[in-house]
Amino acid sequence: MNKKDSPFRPEPVAQLCVEYWKLAAATEKALSVVLASDGKRLEAQLKFSKRQLDVLLQDLGLRLVDFSGERFHPGLAVSVDNPSDFEEDEALVVGKTIEPTVMSDMTVIRLGRVIVAPVEQEEE
Repeated sequence: MNKKDSPFRPEPVAQLCVEYWKLAAATEKALSVVLASDGKRLEAQLKFSKRQLDVLLQDLGLRLVDFSGERFHPGLAVSVDNPSDFEEDEALVVGKTIEPTVMSDMTVIRLGRVIVAPVEQEEE
């Protein structure tokens, strides 16, 4: 079977990218508790792998979007894991991205998953 016979399907690639992103996030978390001598090598390897993923995504016309820290609004390309924790008109922020959104140009290939939190009110 040649390349012409097998059409590119972005959904499985998007899933693969999301799984890699989750693995990289877990590895970053684990690096914070690894001994300094081992941690530097692993950290460098992780940074290299993440750059490689970015290059491959760019070649495929895809990108991962992490909405952590952004104000939440209904038009955000994510599904919320904890919507019942808040009132409908409450000001919210994306507290944590569980899975990034996968985009191709302005088209959503795969919705991200997030946990929202209330916006912290600044003291005057």
